[in-house]
Amino acid sequence: MPHALINGVRIHYEVHGHGKPLVLAYGLGGNTTEWTPQILAFSKKYRLVLWDPRGHGQSDSPASPHQYGNGESSYDLLALMDHLEIPKAHVGGLSMGASIASRFALLHPERVDALLIFDSHTASGLPNTDAMIRMRERIIELALTKGMDAVAEYSMKNNPNIKHTADTGGSQAVDNLRKMYLSLNPLGYAYSTRSTIYTNFDADILKGIKMPTLVLAGKEDSALEACRLVHSKIAGSKLIEIPNAGHLSNLDQPEAFTKAVLDFLADVDAGRNS
Repeated sequence: MPHALINGVRIHYEVHGHGKPLVLAYGLGGNTTEWTPQILAFSKKYRLVLWDPRGHGQSDSPASPHQYGNGESSYDLLALMDHLEIPKAHVGGLSMGASIASRFALLHPERVDALLIFDSHTASGLPNTDAMIRMRERIIELALTKGMDAVAEYSMKNNPNIKHTADTGGSQAVDNLRKMYLSLNPLGYAYSTRSTIYTNFDADILKGIKMPTLVLAGKEDSALEACRLVHSKIAGSKLIEIPNAGHLSNLDQPEAFTKAVLDFLADVDAGRNS
């Protein structure tokens, strides 16, 4: 699978289809395979670029905790687009991936045609609750001492971002989530998780985002209120809430998710969204 060497870190990416570039990253703990329900539909219309942020999937996991965070990953995204000779694209992601995309849009607005923010608390700048911080600290401890199988078991029972899909998706969803975790480098996942614990910022900086923006969240997602805040800060943004979907809305309700994204991008491409 292709990689780009960026600042000494190999970043894995995939390209599907042809047309206008659409660049997406998944959330904390995910990888490019989590976009499987959307690949066929998206790649029929777009040059779909899926990538694994550092510490995830088939990308490298740097040895220092200081080499992780949205700042580092937004730089990786810029260098990846340069590597692929993409001057401008629809850019987005889910959860952590959306936070990276929004940071990128603020730093490099000339490279973004439309911004896609899916199910993201970290994109809002709101601080994590004490319960979320304790849960993530426990996940870090498990990753570094017990391994990813222990992280998977704990997360499916205690992480609200994962629990909804595990509880409602049946045995296949549980198996897929476990495979997702087992594919991770424990060190990369621990350091990536650590970088998300204290990433709060003043949400007013989101007012600087001027390109067409879609904010989408599952109605059962614990990040829904944060997504509503993001929507309120970005003038002209569109908010879509998907029923019967949690934090992993593209997996929980793939048809509704895919249609919402393609409809929004069709309006942007047609110039109907300013």
